[in-house]
Amino acid sequence: MYLEVDRDSYLNVIYNRLAKMHENKANIVKNTKKSFRFSKYTWMLIGILALAGIIRFHYFPFEVPLSSDALYYFWYSSEIFHIGKLPDNWSPANNGWPIFVSLFFSIFDTNDIESLMSIQRGLSVLISLVTSISVYFLCKKFVNNKFAFIGATLIAFDPRLIINSFLGVTDPLYLLLITSSIVLFLSNNKKLVYFSFILVSISTLVRVEGLIIFVILSIMFLIKYKKEKYKVLIKYILIIGIFMIIITPNIIYQTEVNGTDAIFSRVLNTGNNLVAETLIESNTVNQKNNLIEGFEILIKYLIWVMIPNFILFIPLGLFIIFQKRSFENMFIVILGGIMIIPAYYAYTIPALDTRYLYTLFPIFAVLAVVAIKKIVTKFDKENILLILIISSIIISSVLFYEYKKIDYEHENESFEIMKEVSSKVKGVNYLSTESRYLTTIQTMNQWPTPYSEISDIQIISYENENNLEDFILKSKEKGLTHIIIDNNQKRPDFLKEVFFEKEKHRYLEKIYDSKNHGFNYQLKIFEINYKMIESLKDNT
Repeated sequence: MYLEVDRDSYLNVIYNRLAKMHENKANIVKNTKKSFRFSKYTWMLIGILALAGIIRFHYFPFEVPLSSDALYYFWYSSEIFHIGKLPDNWSPANNGWPIFVSLFFSIFDTNDIESLMSIQRGLSVLISLVTSISVYFLCKKFVNNKFAFIGATLIAFDPRLIINSFLGVTDPLYLLLITSSIVLFLSNNKKLVYFSFILVSISTLVRVEGLIIFVILSIMFLIKYKKEKYKVLIKYILIIGIFMIIITPNIIYQTEVNGTDAIFSRVLNTGNNLVAETLIESNTVNQKNNLIEGFEILIKYLIWVMIPNFILFIPLGLFIIFQKRSFENMFIVILGGIMIIPAYYAYTIPALDTRYLYTLFPIFAVLAVVAIKKIVTKFDKENILLILIISSIIISSVLFYEYKKIDYEHENESFEIMKEVSSKVKGVNYLSTESRYLTTIQTMNQWPTPYSEISDIQIISYENENNLEDFILKSKEKGLTHIIIDNNQKRPDFLKEVFFEKEKHRYLEKIYDSKNHGFNYQLKIFEINYKMIESLKDNT
């Protein structure tokens, strides 16, 4: 009897243990499933990104090739792709983006130039979308999920960022890197803080302005961990080491190829130029100060880039941020203020382009969602208001895009017409912005000839000329053989004369008119008779 009781007790113990193991296993499976289950905000973010991606795909300029800066980066990426290493005879100053693109050229492994150009542009578009995710996590540092979601929406549908993503240039990758580095820097996990410096170091290879972000993060790092006293200095030395390990190979390469490190020297030269300009302008009478003019352009463009979606919320957002002076709030304000400096310098030149201010958009998003939260929480039906705000952002963005978008039908026609121009000329006058496709066409015609061996058509710029004959004679040695002109009323008067009153210039012979070939965009080509123009000049 005693043995039987012991046996029953033993069996009960085993049974209970097996039941406990089964329960634990069920809990593990349940928790695992739960960990892989997306929250509603994750699904909403995926939905917003999908919609933003559809809009970008709808407007994607498949038939228009790369040009200008994007073409320059394409040359470098494609040369890396073909030779399997960095070129030893040339390099862009900012070569991080084309090096990144070359990796995908190798993955897709195609020699079709149009496909490679589409890959470069497609990467730019994809990165632009991913930046919205980084902005979502950045906004979560200041507001809860549902308001952070609005910040991601603002970036995903911003019409300027959509247009910029189609260019295939450095901006989207640079914006993603610095936004991600800011998110990680604001983390409570020190390992992620260190990783933020890795990202910002890489961003310096994409655009030299990343060095300024690195300096800002460095200062804020020392402030953030000032209570650790001497330990923070040791950690900062580690950060400097990480930074130098990342940028030093490129500095050595750039110095060997271009004779300059392309990072520190550029920042120093920029600073010296700004100081020199200040000293010169301060002693100049009856001349408008470029620094004041640059400031006026900066203010005008700052207001302009906030339209349509940021302009209503930024003032209130700034007011709220200043009210609560936390480390995160002051960091965002200081960061935004310092990031304006490179744009201000560009506008003193002046370089009239709003893209210098796009790096501020993640900060704009933070200020906007802080303001939106303040407004919405004052009402009972928060979710309905949020849906209305998100819908308004999407609708206003699409409408503004339609207003601002590049006329790709005109661009495609310009490209096709420039094919005709390239087959008939050796040197032409500069025609903004259509003549840029001549270089693209020469690249495509001679593909895959390396960049340094491409024979290009000479494009001669005019400066202060107001006389056609003087411009032609001055440009003869530069290789000018033909005049190209359209009916754009913004062209110089001496060129418009050629288009509308060709009979005044007997030394020009019209050899092409795009209207005769079924194009809506009208451009004419005139061949220059130098013997006649010189004889006419001698007789005057």
